[in-house]
Amino acid sequence: MTDAKTRTAESITKARIELDRALAELDALRTFDPALLGVVAHAMSNYITVTTATVEMLQISLRDYPDADVPIWLEGIAHAANLMQHSIGRLVAVGAPRDFPLKLDFVNLPLLIQRACDYHRRRAEPRGVRIVVDVDGAIPLIWADRVALAVVADNLLTNAVQVSPIATTVDVRIDHEPGHIVCRIHDHGAGLTREEQARLFGQPLPAQPVPRGISGSGSTPGSGFGVAIAREFIHRLGGELWCDSEKGLGATFAFRLAANDD
Repeated sequence: MTDAKTRTAESITKARIELDRALAELDALRTFDPALLGVVAHAMSNYITVTTATVEMLQISLRDYPDADVPIWLEGIAHAANLMQHSIGRLVAVGAPRDFPLKLDFVNLPLLIQRACDYHRRRAEPRGVRIVVDVDGAIPLIWADRVALAVVADNLLTNAVQVSPIATTVDVRIDHEPGHIVCRIHDHGAGLTREEQARLFGQPLPAQPVPRGISGSGSTPGSGFGVAIAREFIHRLGGELWCDSEKGLGATFAFRLAANDD
C-alpha cells in the first residue's frame, strides 16, 4: 500500500511539472480556430463542472472518514480541476474573443467567482495578499456563457492580484440590484487617473494577443489586453464593464449582467 501511494505521489508530481510546462507553452500560442476552440472549451468546462461538484459532495460526505489520506486526495482532485478550468480560460484568452461562439446557460455567478478566487489565492498567498469574497444574500442565476465569465473573472483577478501591494486585500463583492447582478473586484494598488482610465477603455481590442502577465491596471505600463478581453465578453453577454479609481486609492473593476429573477 505504501509503495502504491509513493508511485501515485510521484506521478502527481510529474503531472504538475508537465502542466506547468504546458501552461508556459500555451502563452506562446497566438492563433486558434474559434469555433473548434468553443466546442472543446464548453465540453471541457462541463466535464470539469461535474468533476468539481462530485468532489465537493464527496468532501462533505467523507469529512469524518477514518483514513486521513482521503481528504488530502479529494483536495488534490479539486485543485487539479480548478487548474484545468483556469487553463481553458487561458486558451480562450489568447484566441479571438469576438469570434468565440457563446453557449448560454444558467450560471451560478457567486460559485464561479469563488472558484476563480480559490485559484488566485494560491498565487496571492506568498505575498501576503488576501482575497476576500462577500456575497449579498441569495443571488439569482444569470443567463450567460460560463466559459466567457470564467475568462472575465480570471483576467480581472489576475490584474487585481498583480497590482496589490504586499499584505493587502483584494475585495470581491457580488450584489443583486434590481434586474441585475453586479460583481466588483477592488484592489489597493496604485490606482488609475481619469486619463489612464479613458485610455484603457477607449482602446480597441488588439488584433493579436499580447504576452500574458501584462496588466491593464498595473504599476508598470501595460497593454490592457486582459481588460479588453473581459470588456468584449461582457458586452457580448449584454452587460457592462467599468472602472472606478483614483490615483493612489486603488481601483475597482466591475461588471453588470442581467439577473434571471424568475
